[in-house]
Amino acid sequence: MAVLSSTDPQKSRSPEDHGDPSFATTLAHGLDVLAAFRNHSGSLSNAELALHTGLSRPTVSRLTYTLEQLGYLKRDTKGRFQLGLGILAAAYPVLSALKVRQLARPLMRDFAAYTGGTVSIAMPFGLDFIYVETLRTTDAVAHLPDVGFAGSLAPTAVGRALLSLFTRQELDDYVAKVKAERPEEADYVKARTLPDIELCKERGFAISLGDWRREIFGVAAPLYRTPSGDCLSVNCGIPSFRFNAEQIERECGPRMLGLARSIRSLVASD
Repeated sequence: MAVLSSTDPQKSRSPEDHGDPSFATTLAHGLDVLAAFRNHSGSLSNAELALHTGLSRPTVSRLTYTLEQLGYLKRDTKGRFQLGLGILAAAYPVLSALKVRQLARPLMRDFAAYTGGTVSIAMPFGLDFIYVETLRTTDAVAHLPDVGFAGSLAPTAVGRALLSLFTRQELDDYVAKVKAERPEEADYVKARTLPDIELCKERGFAISLGDWRREIFGVAAPLYRTPSGDCLSVNCGIPSFRFNAEQIERECGPRMLGLARSIRSLVASD
């Protein structure tokens, strides 16, 4: 099974694409520039940002200048752009409002120690998931995600766990959006993701045996929906040399289900 790639920032859309005359195109373009950094840990030039966003060089130059003045971008010694601290300041209220992050950490630490992997809490973000908390006790995993890391819902255990919390209409909308925006994932979603979502609903956890990254086995469980409708799930990325597929299914899966139940109990009693 080929590993599905991480998502690239979406191309900018015009008001006509949205069918909404109130849509602020310039604002959307600026956010597209910021989103281009999601899959790049280093700096980007205006030319590279133009390539990633599909915007013209003059437009990108105006946007990066404005974003730099506002503190959302900064220049490195070569004049290339990096994300600025304004991004972190804007994200703080979102993270601080998620009390589950603090409550779940001791339980997440225990599970990370058991598996030798990385335990995270995730929320859906369009066709992707995004980590709002992550914890590990070892650096044995080559891929070490952190808070803010995003990846595709389709091939991941955490994505399937999140999607299991969707209503039927939300799931139908997700499938339609995949077909429209990521047609290369459509067949995979139909053949693998949707059946695994139903399996997750039946047994309470989802697994992904190297579908996303060959060297990582994933196991995840849905947590809950917030009163405002946000979905959360907990997952663990486990080095494939630590457990075989049968152990992931028979041992790690039920333990992950127990972890999710314990986290829900803590949140309910807080």
